[in-house]
Amino acid sequence: MSSSADERHETEPEDTTPAHSAGEHRRPPRVARPRLRHGLLTVVALLAVAGAWLGWSLNPETVEPVTSTAAEPAAAGDERWMDESISRDKERLAPDPTEPEPEPAPEPEPEPEPEEPQSEPDTQAAPGCESYSGNQRIACGQLADHGLGTDQMSCLVPLWDHESGWNEYAENPSSGAYGIPQALPGDKMASAGGDWRDNPATQIAWGLDYITGRYGDPCGAWGFWQANNWY
Repeated sequence: MSSSADERHETEPEDTTPAHSAGEHRRPPRVARPRLRHGLLTVVALLAVAGAWLGWSLNPETVEPVTSTAAEPAAAGDERWMDESISRDKERLAPDPTEPEPEPAPEPEPEPEPEEPQSEPDTQAAPGCESYSGNQRIACGQLADHGLGTDQMSCLVPLWDHESGWNEYAENPSSGAYGIPQALPGDKMASAGGDWRDNPATQIAWGLDYITGRYGDPCGAWGFWQANNWY
């Protein structure tokens, strides 16, 4: 017992604080600091949790706006309405495949230039020529143009009967004489007209010019022919 009491006496420190006097003011006791520190740690932890939740809620990748889901049906409806409107416009503007396209109007063909009418012999009989026909009537009608009377037909008819038979295409194969008056060569008659090859009126006009210039009249030419068998 004595040894234990001695050990406690040795280990316990002696209170060296001077005793307060009776009239002296005492200090208030100190507040325990561990409780205050524990409260601060709790507040900090709560603030950290609240900040983490607030940051997660403000992240656009994690939180979808409420209006986006509500606007999706309206946007889809507007897009579908626009597609249907465009489709209807295309159908209205597209040509009807059943209706054939109108063919372009053919260009009018140019009108052919009118050909110059070929001079035809006058078949109307001149006075005193009613008894003649064909090429002989043509010749009778031209006598007055050369200052000749119809009485010259009595000589002109036999003269050209012997030369060509009044055939405008008659041609002498040995001499080359051609036409009703048997011009030699035949192209001499071109002075009376370019259609001398097949127009009897042109040939007769040239023949009467030749006769009046060389023999005076058809009866003079017929007399020469009878004597020489040519004129």
